[in-house]
Amino acid sequence: MVRILHFVQKPELRKYEIQNIKFELEINEHIFPPSPHGSFFAENMKINAGESVIDIGTGSGFLGILAAKLGGKVSATDNDKDALCLAEKNAARNNIHIDFQQGEYFANFKKKFDIIVVNLPQEIVHKDYQEAIGEQLTNSFDGGSDGNKQVLKFLDLAKKYMHNKSRIYIIVYTVTNYAQTLKKIIENYNARLVAFDTGPTKEFVEDNIKWYKELNEIGKIKILKIGKKWMAHEYLFELTLK
Repeated sequence: MVRILHFVQKPELRKYEIQNIKFELEINEHIFPPSPHGSFFAENMKINAGESVIDIGTGSGFLGILAAKLGGKVSATDNDKDALCLAEKNAARNNIHIDFQQGEYFANFKKKFDIIVVNLPQEIVHKDYQEAIGEQLTNSFDGGSDGNKQVLKFLDLAKKYMHNKSRIYIIVYTVTNYAQTLKKIIENYNARLVAFDTGPTKEFVEDNIKWYKELNEIGKIKILKIGKKWMAHEYLFELTLK
């Protein structure tokens, strides 16, 4: 039996308090809900009042809504129309304005942004779990066979949406080919480590631990057991143009 713990079975409201800001989101069964991974990101990103921000892969609107409440002038994209519809609803719920566009990465936006917030799918997800949750939910957080397919493409695209003072906030998660991601970051950007955390992996890692241990042994991913829990590292970087 495949355990599915992270996704909700019916719509629910969740309350958050991050960076001393309170807000609430509707979460439903069609989207990947905010995780501890996302909360770590949100607590450590820096948004100044008046800065232009784009939230890539907004999902429920979690990071974009926080960015707006911190004073950013926010745009947001998502390729999934259900996610975008929910994000729009959540923005209205929190009485903020976000300029939404459906599409991959930067969609049809052409301008340069002060801040790019990107929390794209970044995990290697076992095939049994993918089959159990279906294609739509799989697409919301599976990063392909190396876990970083979308992140690598984003890193190739992002420069033309940046000016000399632009900042990207991006996580590198070790249930992926993280060394490949780090190599691309270092080759193309100035990188500053903003925050580091070690947290529990999702249920599909523990349920298929033999397979993930094999990936760990060949160096593709990095997981470690602390007590009875399987854990992974996550690094939040701030990137600027070289």
